[in-house]
Amino acid sequence: MKKSLVMFLAMLVVPVFASAARDVYDLNRGWKFYTCDERDSLNVDLPHTWNTDALAGSPDYYRGMGNYIKYVKARPQWRGKRIFLRFEGASAVTDLLVNGRYVGQHKGGCNAFEFEITDCFDFGGNNLLWVMVSNAERTDVLPTAGEDNVYGGITRGVELVVTDGSAIGFDGFGGNGVKMVVAQADAGKAAGCARVSVNSKLQHAVQVGMRISDARDSVVFYDRVRHRADNGVTVAEIPFEVDDPHLWQGVDDPYLYRVTVSLDDGTRTDSVSFLTGFRSFSVDPDRGLSLNGHEYPLRGVVLWRDRAMSGPVSTIAQMEEDLDIICEMGANAVRVAGGSHYGEFYEMCDRRGIVVLADSPFTGASAMGTRGFYDSPAFRENALSQLKETICQRYNNPSVFFWGIFSDPELRGDDPIPFIGVLNDEAHRADGSRLTVGVSNKDGDINRIPDLIVWNHTFGWLSGMPEDITIWDRQLQGDKKWNRICSAVSYRVGGSEGCYAEPLKRPDPYRGCHAENWQAHVHEVHIAALGNQKRYWGVFVGDMFDHGSVSYPAGNGEGLVDCGLVTFDRKVRKDAYWLYKANWNHDDPFIYITGNRHPVRESEVQDITVYSNLPTVELSVNGVSQGVVSGKNGIFVWRNVKLVRGDNEVYAFSVMDSGDDYVTVENSASLVYAPGSVL
Repeated sequence: MKKSLVMFLAMLVVPVFASAARDVYDLNRGWKFYTCDERDSLNVDLPHTWNTDALAGSPDYYRGMGNYIKYVKARPQWRGKRIFLRFEGASAVTDLLVNGRYVGQHKGGCNAFEFEITDCFDFGGNNLLWVMVSNAERTDVLPTAGEDNVYGGITRGVELVVTDGSAIGFDGFGGNGVKMVVAQADAGKAAGCARVSVNSKLQHAVQVGMRISDARDSVVFYDRVRHRADNGVTVAEIPFEVDDPHLWQGVDDPYLYRVTVSLDDGTRTDSVSFLTGFRSFSVDPDRGLSLNGHEYPLRGVVLWRDRAMSGPVSTIAQMEEDLDIICEMGANAVRVAGGSHYGEFYEMCDRRGIVVLADSPFTGASAMGTRGFYDSPAFRENALSQLKETICQRYNNPSVFFWGIFSDPELRGDDPIPFIGVLNDEAHRADGSRLTVGVSNKDGDINRIPDLIVWNHTFGWLSGMPEDITIWDRQLQGDKKWNRICSAVSYRVGGSEGCYAEPLKRPDPYRGCHAENWQAHVHEVHIAALGNQKRYWGVFVGDMFDHGSVSYPAGNGEGLVDCGLVTFDRKVRKDAYWLYKANWNHDDPFIYITGNRHPVRESEVQDITVYSNLPTVELSVNGVSQGVVSGKNGIFVWRNVKLVRGDNEVYAFSVMDSGDDYVTVENSASLVYAPGSVL
């Protein structure tokens, strides 16, 4: 009876949602861009950056002002309307002038923001938009340190939005104006309250309606409330209940509902529509993360937001490609490092069931001479503003589980710990349904401030040897002071595709070639130490892709951090990528012979290593079987395999399952065995 009543009410109010007074216009084409002299301007389309080539590796890449100019012709039907400009992102400080009149400024390069330009707009002619964007170094705009390049530019899209006098959203935080505050989400019921920001130029009564539809477009909830709009932004609340909800179950079943919220002021309507999902989760220091009451260990990667030859500018296809590569490897989580990604990226994660740790731009120094924290009112204001924007804009994404509040803090100079506590409290105030996370490479009480910690290690890379991860693990679990902290682990090591060490040895992270087989070896050790431990709520492998950085001290000298499992241009999956696929993806049978970019060997006796998710693999060299081997952690090794002079045909296969791999290896050395050589 209850569901029938909901359907009947929905049919009665269809006109409320049938049309919307909001019109949205894409402004991405046809801009003029220049840095110093308008006479040298270029024609560009958005998104755009003036530093696309991170591989140039120059620490003095252009950090200054860029100017964007565009004319917008008013349409007759816009008279009497309100006009907003919405930027999906610009790096990093944006000032807007319309028809020569100053409108406002936004600080921060990762989040969306908007300006109302109604009072500056000429409804009878052309309107000059002048956007000044600066990526110059500042002490009051985060990040002030870290390894991420600040590329500069209008790095995401721009829209012009036309509304009536009363509209949903435009509340100063860049979101869509609706926060689905979920108090209960289980098999019996999803319930909570939608908080709707109403932006009105008038003082009058309006009606706010909300409809929730399932994946078949069947209405599962509808209600409307009367709300007194005032001159400015007020908040209407609509309680909701969905019986027997289809829960969002991560990669196994990422089910989504569509929410449509309408505003009726008596003559016109505004509406916004978006997808969301219902789920609950918890983290325990012994059992790790649980999703909807079931253990759900996170197999995650660290994702930076740039790529070769386009910097921070990504297309929808490129973001889908990134997630295709991540999902093929078997990962079910990402830490988006250094700040927010495109809004579309989080929607893709919603649809794919990928859990997200939404990181903060509050990061420590990657090199001497920079500082990640300045104890000034302007710094604190900007950090809080960017945090609020991130939470507001990503609030309805079911994929987002965690708010990152700091990463790799530096504890010299101004003490950041009191302010980190302020950030933690603000995140809880703004969103009580998610957990806060600190990504830490430090000891001390700073790690007790957030709800969760991701311990960030570089054993075998910047410090120590890879086996130190086992020593650290034992120490953490044996320390009663620290073993009750809910912990995850992250780690990274450099590896240049096609560079191999024979015999295997640790490279110098600060210069020269970083051996791809050493990178794979370090990851093998970490998988053996951490792979089956439930007490860690997640593992975040750093990095998923190589990324640009002119400041990272262990870069390869070309402005690139080569710690990725995949190259900066996404063309080469390094050996370590296949190691994780062997351990995390059990649905796509494969066999991979490591070292296939190392075709010429200096010794006749080699250890041959194969990664596979199959139980057994057989190897043959020049048609002669070397035996069938059972794998451990996806690793199969044949010791002391003898090669003939010249070319050797190496073939790995399985007689019971699909999957094989084939490489040709040349033995060009005298017949002398080099102990520890690996293939």
